[in-house]
Amino acid sequence: MDGMAPPRPSLLAVFAHPDDELFYGGLMADLAGRGARVTLAVATMGEAGRIHDPTLEPAADLRELRGAELRLACRRIGIGPPRFLGFHDSGRGERLRRDDARALANVDLREIVRVVLDVIEDVRPGVVVTHDPLGGYYHPDHMTVHHAVTAAFFAAGAIGAGAPARLLYGATSREAFENVTRALAGHGVTDGLAPDLFGIAPEMVALSFDARPFARQKRGALAAHRSQFGLTLETMDDPPAGRPAAFMAAFAPMLDREVYLLGGTRAAVPRWPLADAFDGLDVGTSLPDCGASR
Repeated sequence: MDGMAPPRPSLLAVFAHPDDELFYGGLMADLAGRGARVTLAVATMGEAGRIHDPTLEPAADLRELRGAELRLACRRIGIGPPRFLGFHDSGRGERLRRDDARALANVDLREIVRVVLDVIEDVRPGVVVTHDPLGGYYHPDHMTVHHAVTAAFFAAGAIGAGAPARLLYGATSREAFENVTRALAGHGVTDGLAPDLFGIAPEMVALSFDARPFARQKRGALAAHRSQFGLTLETMDDPPAGRPAAFMAAFAPMLDREVYLLGGTRAAVPRWPLADAFDGLDVGTSLPDCGASR
């Protein structure tokens, strides 16, 4: 319609739990800062996690606490409030919630796909970001979200002109995964996971994003998830007792450099690797140059 401004480029990130977003927060902060609409959706409230900060009330409602932490993280990244898709956290390993019918890993995948499609239809993203095929570190909820979002991306053709043009998977480079496995050995996060399988080979990287200019936002988001990491902005570089001494060093490569795989496309890929999440896409108003993706 004459006189109406063209739509803003829109990115939708869908992850399993509060805190999954922080390793990809640089891209979100950059795009939001350049005028894109950035929406974060999480499938669960992360209520199967443990509280790692002894100063927090151990009997706290973890769903409510983690929701508040994610809202704070979004504010610190510079994006709008998150969307909660309403499923339950499945846990993992010995804490896997096999008897909870609403735990994400137990829900019929078609239901999750439909919920994601509803968000896509509302947000109309040009680009969708989600977990990689192995869920980062083999978390069942991460892999379920990966499958559901991938299916929703391909099914979204029924929406017509609003179908996303590009699907990206947030991943971890082989070097960064090796760093994490060394630093966190014995803490149960990546134990037994081979970097050659879970780390991404360089030639597979569709978008390599230099997130160092957004270190303040990403560190702020990490500290917002106090129940999970037991850290504040003040203790981040000197973790308290009970936290791995090399905690921040373990995650530094992933905080500094974000890597993404190409999961699907409805448009030609103009170059490899991509210069930007929206590189080559006709998604409304163009954004100022990024300068951080290379």
